[in-house]
Amino acid sequence: MKDVLIRSVFGALFLMVVFTPFVYDVRHDANLMNLVFFTFTMLGTHELFEMGKKSSFPNSLKLPALILVTALFIPLLIQTLAHFYPAVNNTFWYLIVESPLILILWGIMIGSIGVFSYWIFKKENISFVFKNTFIFNFFYPVLPMWVLAMAYTLTNNFDKQMLLIVLLPIYLNDTLAYVSGRIFGKRPLLPSVSPKKTWEGFIGGLLGAAIVMLAILYFVGYFTTLNAVAIVVISALASVLATFGDLFESKLKRSIGIKDSGNILPGHGGILDRIDAMLFVAPVLYVLLALIS
Repeated sequence: MKDVLIRSVFGALFLMVVFTPFVYDVRHDANLMNLVFFTFTMLGTHELFEMGKKSSFPNSLKLPALILVTALFIPLLIQTLAHFYPAVNNTFWYLIVESPLILILWGIMIGSIGVFSYWIFKKENISFVFKNTFIFNFFYPVLPMWVLAMAYTLTNNFDKQMLLIVLLPIYLNDTLAYVSGRIFGKRPLLPSVSPKKTWEGFIGGLLGAAIVMLAILYFVGYFTTLNAVAIVVISALASVLATFGDLFESKLKRSIGIKDSGNILPGHGGILDRIDAMLFVAPVLYVLLALIS
């Protein structure tokens, strides 16, 4: 009971950290979420290098990796600051906006997520990624979070609401899959990677997320056949990608014999344990929705 309470409290605090700046952004067309993306990327980088120390290939390039993350996010942070202080020079940001960089990065990221998904089903462990943690870190978690932050900054306050459409199915799937698995779970989904995950939990999370998203669509007054089909497709994709993201993180930890990526969130583990699903889902679907809109 105590563990459940701790998990619930820190889970709620985590969601507050994510959604409070998001609400401000939607109302004021700001980009405070960039601070969240930057913080998560820095913490995720730190955790990944700490995980690497437990592998057979420890390296000491954490500081250069953190400097790289900072350098990549500086244009985004300047753009955030420019909302509050219009005199701030953000010319460099407009050079980025006018280039096809976001599409190129998105393509590279889709390819890397495809490779990571393939690795989930390899019989061998994947500790070899820590042979060069600096390079691996760029593709996981830096690139997904950076692409997400870039796309988010490029959208207006109305289109920023798409982030909610992307994030909600992730957390709904996580919660409903856990509940379904505890009640009905019998058949392991991928026991060699995550023994506690079951097919019943996966299906319960997928269907449950879609049903709840349809209910939300109905109550907010946007229910049409086209919107209903779109929200079901988005929820299903989010559930599948979220499961892959969670399985990849489990495979990564199992390869070096650890339970959690860190201990920054009591009851949850590290930041990577909390954003593993987001790293696979959010950049893919958010950019896709931004392109469609």
